[in-house]
Amino acid sequence: MVEVICDTSFLMILASKNVKNISNLDTEIGAIEFTVPDMVISELERLSKDANLKKKLPLLMH
Repeated sequence: MVEVICDTSFLMILASKNVKNISNLDTEIGAIEFTVPDMVISELERLSKDANLKKKLPLLMH
């Protein structure tokens, strides 16, 4: 099994794009397991409360 550690930027891009079949993703060396550290969860929670970021977010995702 391959462990992929997800950072904040990766998760924000992943959430903003239409990614198909990510749960079926396999590699030549095994299945992939996504891990999200507690620090990333905390950062995402903080960002979700940032009113200024919410205004800018649609512009940043293009």
